[in-house]
Amino acid sequence: MKNISVNKLISIKGVGLVKAIELLSAIELGKRVYKNKIKEIKKLKTPLDTYNFINDKFLNKSKEYFYVIYLDIKSKVIETKLLFIGGLNECLIDIREIFKNAHLLSAASFICVHNHPSGDPLPSKLDDINTIELIKIGKLQKILLKDHVIIGNDKYYSYCENRKYIL
Repeated sequence: MKNISVNKLISIKGVGLVKAIELLSAIELGKRVYKNKIKEIKKLKTPLDTYNFINDKFLNKSKEYFYVIYLDIKSKVIETKLLFIGGLNECLIDIREIFKNAHLLSAASFICVHNHPSGDPLPSKLDDINTIELIKIGKLQKILLKDHVIIGNDKYYSYCENRKYIL
């Protein structure tokens, strides 16, 4: 029901234009109430917390979107920033931008999150390369990459959870 439209609803017997608009409004209100409850998670302790915190930003996206969640010393969210938008199957990132924002926000650590529009959350070779670079630079600058989460169709892949690299 993610992609339900007025036209789809009107095609249902007994649903007119006004009722379709009311239903879409109710769905949107429900999303906002749910989103506000999820956003109350101010501390991101697990990859599932991260997924629940940001998953709604990737709904119905046909391009890759790359967010960075900046955290304080106690893993509380300082800010979430959309830094890069890519194409259908790749997103080029500028690592300097990630660390520039970390410095400006006085972040202690950060979590990178992006989507794979294909629906397959498994990391690509480029994801691996970027993650390794973020770990190296983070250790040098003492602003650690806490996790890199990739979101696909209602699933996620966490580098931390899968212990792919030491984070």
